[in-house]
Amino acid sequence: MPDHSQSSSQRIVEAANAVFLKGGVMPISLADVAEIAGVSRSLIYSHFPTQHDLMNGVLQLHVPVIERVSELARRSQSAQDALLQSALAYFDAMLEDGPTLALAPNDSFLSGRVSEAFQTASMNCLHTLARSAKSIFNVSAREAVSSIVMLKSLPDEAALLAWNGQIEAEICRETLEDSFKRAIESMTYHDAVYPVG
Repeated sequence: MPDHSQSSSQRIVEAANAVFLKGGVMPISLADVAEIAGVSRSLIYSHFPTQHDLMNGVLQLHVPVIERVSELARRSQSAQDALLQSALAYFDAMLEDGPTLALAPNDSFLSGRVSEAFQTASMNCLHTLARSAKSIFNVSAREAVSSIVMLKSLPDEAALLAWNGQIEAEICRETLEDSFKRAIESMTYHDAVYPVG
């Protein structure tokens, strides 16, 4: 039953998110979105002229998660804590809201069509985390960004496993924490074995 205290636009975006999470692929069924949101398909089109616009609306729902992860990284006591706590917060948010952030931004349907606002939030978060990675791993800014992109796959995959019921959420979180610490250790090991100079 739709919550009619929300705006129709908000109901549509939340319904689209639910439909996307159920199927995991784009484009999504607008008939299903309309049914869940309790609106007509024409109302969906009046708010979101294309499915790309609708899916960008869905991504906007998740920008606060990205902003929380960035803020958590900025406030952390150490660079390692920034990366670990950010990964765990990101995982927890995907468990609560669904793994849209692990799936939708990379879907070929949105290729080249992700909104500037979402891209900006994502890039700000990436660069915040990369500053921590740069200091931990003693690497260039480019290598730090690459390491964050690689490390992001750990909470993404853990959230997908938990969301799909393949592994219990608590076990996924514990394994993620352990794997993340080990990944950071292994990425700093090279510098200890092969010191610069």
